[in-house]
Amino acid sequence: MLVKEWSEFLDKVRSFFKRRGYFEVDTSILQPYPNIDPHVEPFSIDTEGLADCPKRLWLRTSPENSMKKLLSKYQMDIFQIGKVFRKDPCGRLHRPEFTMLEWYKVGQDYKYLMKEIEEFLKYLGFSEDCEVIRLEHAFEEYAGVILSEDEEIFKNNLIAYGYPFSDQEDWETLFYRIYIEVERHLGHEKPTFITHFPSRIGAYAKVKDGYAERFELYIKGVEIANGWTEETSKSEIERRMKLYLQGRDLPIDEELIKAYENFPPCAGCSIGLERLFMVLMGLNSIDFICWDK
Repeated sequence: MLVKEWSEFLDKVRSFFKRRGYFEVDTSILQPYPNIDPHVEPFSIDTEGLADCPKRLWLRTSPENSMKKLLSKYQMDIFQIGKVFRKDPCGRLHRPEFTMLEWYKVGQDYKYLMKEIEEFLKYLGFSEDCEVIRLEHAFEEYAGVILSEDEEIFKNNLIAYGYPFSDQEDWETLFYRIYIEVERHLGHEKPTFITHFPSRIGAYAKVKDGYAERFELYIKGVEIANGWTEETSKSEIERRMKLYLQGRDLPIDEELIKAYENFPPCAGCSIGLERLFMVLMGLNSIDFICWDK
């Protein structure tokens, strides 16, 4: 493991946000409620028999829930660097445990965060300016497919361009199958922001004119960051959480929903720091994480 380089990298990340007036926070890794993400599965911990503990706790998949509760109470710019845990298989870009940077800027939107990330990358040593590409343009350029949020139209477009699929595959399955291929082409000449995501994959982003105000950042074909203008409506957040819970044995975080009664306009972003370090150092994988070997 590149112990010295990794330590210096974390110092630089931390100093960037502190110099910009962000307050560093440290929230719990074990949580009474899981993160509700439609594409991420959390690890649960059986605590039955432990006095005064819930019967079940979850390892956080991100610090999002806890940080949003802090935002509701204190309404100030905050960031956190910490371990998160996801039921992902091990691979070149994946580990069940990794280090996440997450931050929230009060009173700003996703466009502000994109500019801030560009400054952040230059601070870390990236020399190239960033480019911005709309998602549908990336689909056309790298997959030869016209993207539509209408499932029937999208499937007809896939047929027209010779993409095979089964009757059992829905819009979202087909979208991600093609997007994985598109991702490989992104960010090779310069860091690339993908914007204008369809509302149906907007996560917890504010939706405007049919598009989610969110972005993903790619460097050398690797997804690095995921950010958005935060939706602030309590009823809309509750609706999406219940939608993402369908068919899953997970409880809803009532404390988080209540926090939206006083939630400020803001934008938030998360970055997997091992991946960012990997591309910064010119490594081929995140295998520099040796888990004490």
